Amino acid sequence: MRKFAATGVLLFLLASGAGAQEVMSLEQAVSIGLTNNYGIIISQNEQKEAKNNASLGNAGMLPSVGVNAGLAKGLYDAKVKVVSGSELDNRAAKSDLITAGAGLNWRLFDGLKMFITLDKLKKVEEVSDLNAKITIENTIARIIGAYYEIVKQGRVLQFLTEQVEISKLRLDLAKVRFETGKGSEMEYLKGQVELNADIASLSNQKALYENAKTTINDLLAREISIQFSVVDTIPVAESLNYDTLLNSVKSSNKNLLMSIRTREVGELEVKSARASQWPTLDYFAGYNYYHSNTEANFIQLNRNFGPSYGLTFNMKLFDGLNLKRQYNNALLTVQSYDLGVRQMESRLESTLAKMYNEFHNQQELVDFEKQNLLLAVRNMDLAMASYKVGSVSSFQLREVQDDLLKARNRMLTSQFRLKLTETDLLLLSGQLLH
Repeated sequence: MRKFAATGVLLFLLASGAGAQEVMSLEQAVSIGLTNNYGIIISQNEQKEAKNNASLGNAGMLPSVGVNAGLAKGLYDAKVKVVSGSELDNRAAKSDLITAGAGLNWRLFDGLKMFITLDKLKKVEEVSDLNAKITIENTIARIIGAYYEIVKQGRVLQFLTEQVEISKLRLDLAKVRFETGKGSEMEYLKGQVELNADIASLSNQKALYENAKTTINDLLAREISIQFSVVDTIPVAESLNYDTLLNSVKSSNKNLLMSIRTREVGELEVKSARASQWPTLDYFAGYNYYHSNTEANFIQLNRNFGPSYGLTFNMKLFDGLNLKRQYNNALLTVQSYDLGVRQMESRLESTLAKMYNEFHNQQELVDFEKQNLLLAVRNMDLAMASYKVGSVSSFQLREVQDDLLKARNRMLTSQFRLKLTETDLLLLSGQLLH
């Protein structure tokens, strides 16, 4: 049996070209994905945008300063008559107007709304940061799943390669028996059919293996034709503590934290709606220049310049109860956010319990399949030895051969599912991204 295993592995390496390819570890795959993945880059850009928005100026805490200048010329048909009896009649009166100025406006008081707005912008930045981390965590989980899908498909390819080698040996022995009169033609033909079926399965499996590699190349946002090989084992954590996971879910689950931050934003919206009911006080200052030269008026020259400053007080006495409506709606929104947080906490705890039970069930299944695989391997060794001496028929050997393949596939599938469940538990508890 060891001979067949070694031959199968060798043929697999030759068929896949892995001997000439660089082995990409899971850590390398994750590193490439974190650098190249489009979804991560987009979420990081959104995070930077939220950070840029969390500024004193955007919160309305800084003054606005501006300058202006203007030049106007005109030609008018002017006629002016005043009470004193003086008259001006000029059908081609020229006029020049020059203005310039600089001004400053600064809101001094708005019921502390500007400070509340700054806090809200900072909370929105935290929400954006958590959203980026969620994208990263989900991408890492997808990379892990895609990586071990390649491992799984590669191992199946090894199994089917060995299956073909065993079927070839069975066919050779069946041919010798048929030609020497010790076996039937039906046994020989059946061996040929089964070999052809195994070769077809191997061919299909090669396509699945290559497609799995294409999938992760796409996920890593790199050329899909890049060739590489992966490790051939699926490591899984031996144990995970439920209480530790539960505490981590409550403190580190990014979706829960984002829901809490969203509720905090809603609470600030309530404060902002309350602050909108207060009056506002603004300070203004400026320096203006005015120069008018016209033939269309008795005052031909008017020039003034100098500073100006003052305060503006504004208070709404009645606005159709809109401010009160906005405040009450903000309170209802916060209540909904709070209920959403509680609902998420309950769902996460329920999901964790189910997933943890599944994890333990998969662990037990892996242990069981390990024992079953040992029996299948031993049975194959015995059957092959018996077949060579003629005490076991080709049909019986084929059954044992199929049992071994099924045992290997069940073992591999249970390991793969256990790995995915472990990944989901780490993702749920916020431990996938440190």
